Amino acid sequence: MTISLVSSGRFPVPYRGFMMISYCYSKGSSMYSPLCTCRFTKLGFTLALAMLCAVDPSLARGGDLPMDVHADNLEMDRDNQGIKATGNVQIVRGEEMDLKADEVGYSGKTKEIQAKGNIRLLNQGDQFEGDRVVLNTDTKVGHLEQAKLHLKGEGGRGGAQAVELLGPDNMSLTDAWFTHCDCDPPPWKLSAGTIDIDRQENSMIAKDVRFYLGETPVAWLPWWEQPVGKQKKSGFLTPDIRTGDSNGLEFEVPYFFNLAPDRDLTVGVRPITRRGVMGKMQYRYLGLGYEGTLQTQQIQDTLEDRWRGLSTLDHKGRLWGWDLVARGEFSQTRDYINDFHQTLVDSTARRLESTVVANRSGIREDGYTTFRAGGRWNQDLEAADDQFTVQSLPFMAYSDSQSLNALPEGMFFEGWDHDRWRLQREFHLDHFYQMSGDAVQRIDAAPTLEYTRPLGVTRLTMRGQVRETAYAIQGDPDQTGTDLDSTQHREASMVSVGLTSQLFKYYPGFATHTLEPRIEYAHNAATDQSLLPNYDATQRYFAFSNLFGDSLYSGLDRISVGHRVGYALTTRLLDHGSGDPFLQSMEWSVGQRWAPEGSQEYQQGYEFSPIVSNVSMQLSGGLEVSAANRYDPYEVELENTAVRVSLSPTKRDSISVGYHYNQPSAVGNMMENNGALLEDAVVDSRVGLNEQWSWSQEANYSLNQSNIKSWRTGLAYIHQCWTVSVEGGRNLAHDTDNHGGGFIGLFLGLKGIGDYGV
Repeated sequence: MTISLVSSGRFPVPYRGFMMISYCYSKGSSMYSPLCTCRFTKLGFTLALAMLCAVDPSLARGGDLPMDVHADNLEMDRDNQGIKATGNVQIVRGEEMDLKADEVGYSGKTKEIQAKGNIRLLNQGDQFEGDRVVLNTDTKVGHLEQAKLHLKGEGGRGGAQAVELLGPDNMSLTDAWFTHCDCDPPPWKLSAGTIDIDRQENSMIAKDVRFYLGETPVAWLPWWEQPVGKQKKSGFLTPDIRTGDSNGLEFEVPYFFNLAPDRDLTVGVRPITRRGVMGKMQYRYLGLGYEGTLQTQQIQDTLEDRWRGLSTLDHKGRLWGWDLVARGEFSQTRDYINDFHQTLVDSTARRLESTVVANRSGIREDGYTTFRAGGRWNQDLEAADDQFTVQSLPFMAYSDSQSLNALPEGMFFEGWDHDRWRLQREFHLDHFYQMSGDAVQRIDAAPTLEYTRPLGVTRLTMRGQVRETAYAIQGDPDQTGTDLDSTQHREASMVSVGLTSQLFKYYPGFATHTLEPRIEYAHNAATDQSLLPNYDATQRYFAFSNLFGDSLYSGLDRISVGHRVGYALTTRLLDHGSGDPFLQSMEWSVGQRWAPEGSQEYQQGYEFSPIVSNVSMQLSGGLEVSAANRYDPYEVELENTAVRVSLSPTKRDSISVGYHYNQPSAVGNMMENNGALLEDAVVDSRVGLNEQWSWSQEANYSLNQSNIKSWRTGLAYIHQCWTVSVEGGRNLAHDTDNHGGGFIGLFLGLKGIGDYGV
């Protein structure tokens, strides 16, 4: 006969006492008989503590969670109004506690659990193992001996001679160790005399701390604090140590202030042996519909005996339907980014640019509307000062596009599909000024009418545009030696007609092949532009990407004049095979311009422009090839080429080799590619030496100057708990002729506590 207790312990008991009603079932009988007993053996089902509900009805009424008990043997302890359980004991109390042990005793008087032998305890989400545990189920106060613990979430794990549970949110560990690594034994750990954990304060504080790599102690600290969870907490951050030729030794330990859930501040003091002491600050804020970051680093440079610094501001938000984006960059000295390590701006920048832009856009069923307004401030890092640097404040731009569905039907429009017409409008208002006192106001308006329709296998696109630009000039913005207030204006027009087509050929089980020819005629006319100031126009770098366009200049201050015809062919091969073909996809484009006599000044006086082409291929095994070229048919030579071959056979292994060649333009200083001869070779690779070790390197070598512009190499060991890497190289300076300084560093990253570098 097997005895099974089936009373749930989850119903109200109308009396206080110790009688427990159960029923036993006798094999061969259909009757149940009442049984009063104090001892049960071989309990195969759940015992709910009904007698505890009888002792304290608040348990059954929901004042506390009921406990379910599983055990091989169970006895009721009348003196303590509790139970004693032995053999594979498990006590479950909702989601907050799950205890497994060899022996467990529970007192209904004290609400205290005492357990020993192979302890496995899940308490408030934390996991414990130990030899003995005492725990009050009401106050959550308890004690564990010879314990191991794993904090909930990513809080880490550790062990201790003794663990004092001080409530639902606090505990104290004595003679303890701690790590964020799941490996056993851990590659690194912290050993401490005491570790105090406070979840309400999100704090873990250790005293008398020794840092171990493996079993070897490598550092000692009197005090250590870190957050328990992922929530932000005030405290010291990972230190940064650097050394170099020009600045000597640098050391910084930042401090993080958690001001509020939506604001924080990081400050740091950075002694630099050859320069002085630098102060650094970062302030971040986040709100409903906006966010931003303010950063600055300042130093009294003892080497040059002057105050130096760099500051940036980033803000973006949305207010009343407007998108606001702001970026501020300012340096007290123009060579700061070359002399000091910083990540606020691009270290190769030739100027710092601060902008504030407000944008509002609307999309309709038949078109869109966009309005932009803002200002732009430039700091020229290659000039002695900004006396003649052009600033733009304010500027405004409006553009829209709409379908013309209401054109009148009649002889002229008959058959022209009036719903294929679109009207596009652009308006610009700009104020340019220089600190020298020279200024220009520019107003520009340009409506464009566009018509598109299919013609058999082609699509016809016709566009017509008129442009009126007016200037109010004060002083001498072009520094020509004249200082006169005047007004200038320009009238321009553009007409273009283009045909495009896409032809497909499908080869079942192999690929799809496309042919995409395009041809466009464009004519631009403009009044004299020689007296107009030029703030934003540069003749575009000639490549396939800008073979077609309304003007050969960027910006508004210059319009390319004359006739031209652009023509191009693009072909694609897209794989659809079920196997693994060598050629997976390919795209090749080639194009050229033709200009009649009188319109050839943008093509160095030739009737035909250079031939521009792009090609890209994706091959099996992660091999990719891309190239962009410009070929001069008259000189029979390449003017420009950029070739890159990359191989990525696995996610960890990749190598990329590139070659760049560019001749300076003979047209003049209004060409985007005007400058010195450029011929470079670049290499970028990452190789996995085994499962943990990898080697990476980057190099930029000048073939025409026979020197290395920049290079970087690094060896890294990556473990699930920690990483270590050695890096060295030479940075590229903003002038691209001199390096920005050599560096070498050793970096150690530990899971859960950050990265350390020298």
